[in-house]
Amino acid sequence: MCKLSTGLELVLNASENLLQIVVTDNETLLCFQEWNTPQKATEILAPALQEICAALRMRLRDFRRIACVRGPGSFTGIRLVLTTAAALRRASRARLAGLDYMQALATSATIGRQLLYGVPVCVLTHARRNLVHFRPFVSFGPQIPAQPTGQTTLCPPHDLVAEITAHAAVRQAYVCGSGLMRNAAVFETCGLPTGLCRMPELVSPSVDALRLLARHGDYFTNDIEPLYIRPCDALENLPLLAECQGMDSAVTTTTLKTMLRRPPQSEI
Repeated sequence: MCKLSTGLELVLNASENLLQIVVTDNETLLCFQEWNTPQKATEILAPALQEICAALRMRLRDFRRIACVRGPGSFTGIRLVLTTAAALRRASRARLAGLDYMQALATSATIGRQLLYGVPVCVLTHARRNLVHFRPFVSFGPQIPAQPTGQTTLCPPHDLVAEITAHAAVRQAYVCGSGLMRNAAVFETCGLPTGLCRMPELVSPSVDALRLLARHGDYFTNDIEPLYIRPCDALENLPLLAECQGMDSAVTTTTLKTMLRRPPQSEI
């Protein structure tokens, strides 16, 4: 670590198919790993961090700042990185910052295409079948994170055609994210504007975008709250799952609601 270092920083993302790990020191990139194993991220993250620390001759408790992408996206991936960050915070003096996945993708577009101020960027990510997360952004140039111009919404992809067209009507707009690729047939049928610049290859944040967002993050000593947006499949299917287990679905649903409202007995 540099003598005048602002501290070792760890950035984690597992909101979609990739597990991304970034380590910097004084804004200098020390390590970047990307694992395309969506079903095994839970098994990979802890050993990967141990190996990274061994290679860099550092300890996990040496991190001063930890930035985690808090969603929206995969429930399992979001919980994995937030729980890991929470554990590391308790074992060290690290502060935590939550990053927005949609903003990470929009910022990746502005950096990758060197977009100037005022260029609209629409981000669509896959939520589940026939549902996408959508959020509009505007570029502030490649050295500043893209800024949102609206909230993240959850809707069917065909409902977004008019809104995306409106953004593209002002000036050439860019659109990216897994929702664009996963629903390509829908958008071809509905007809997106011809002047729209599509980026179907941009389905995960770039390392430069993650570093930029982490640099501008707000760090606190509290744990990071997840940003799920869409309802949990397990909760929606709970009555059916309960009946399959020979349990009363109404009692099971009521019990779960009671447990979710119960305050924690300790910080841990």
